[in-house]
Amino acid sequence: MVVQPDTAIVDKYFNAEKDSIEAINLRDYYARISDMESMLNFKGYPKALDSSFKKTQRDLAIEIPVAKAQEPQVKKFKYFQTISQYSSQVYNYYFNEYAPFSTIYEIPWQDTSLANLKMLADTSQADYIVFYRNIHSGKKNGLPILKLTTLLYAHLDNKIILCKETEGDSNSRGDMWTCSIDIILSCLLINGVKTSTDEVAKVLQKRQLKQTK
Repeated sequence: MVVQPDTAIVDKYFNAEKDSIEAINLRDYYARISDMESMLNFKGYPKALDSSFKKTQRDLAIEIPVAKAQEPQVKKFKYFQTISQYSSQVYNYYFNEYAPFSTIYEIPWQDTSLANLKMLADTSQADYIVFYRNIHSGKKNGLPILKLTTLLYAHLDNKIILCKETEGDSNSRGDMWTCSIDIILSCLLINGVKTSTDEVAKVLQKRQLKQTK
């Protein structure tokens, strides 16, 4: 489970870029809805794929209303929520490539006191909860960076097992770490996700190895 951050502090230079990131997120949401509806209404598939396409379209008939119901929340999206949104996608890629699969999802900001984390983990049956603190921009060697502190709560131990500050730079690294160099803040956020998820993945992989021994 990944908790959305509730705030970030960045230089006023990035004000226009904040708006761009939020507008792009909304545009991408509408594009996904449009793509799903096009697939739902598509009739030109080969007869050999009839069974597969019909199943996909049945699934889409359920998924589209759920996705559309999220519109008010999507409209409230703030640029710094890129961190939790993209992190949940990265964790799904890291940990759900092969079975056994994990359920990884993003939730709105919550109180992250230890008592509330335990209650949240109990009610949602979550093994781990990732959350963030102190997200802020800065400079390193004259270049912009984004610093963030990532915390990892383990339900089994009922404690924080990782508290690590990392930073993201403005480089576009390709593949899942591709970003628009025209929107520097977007690169800072995406690379902040990279350094954050790398640290969490290392801790979880070590714990998984111990549990299999």
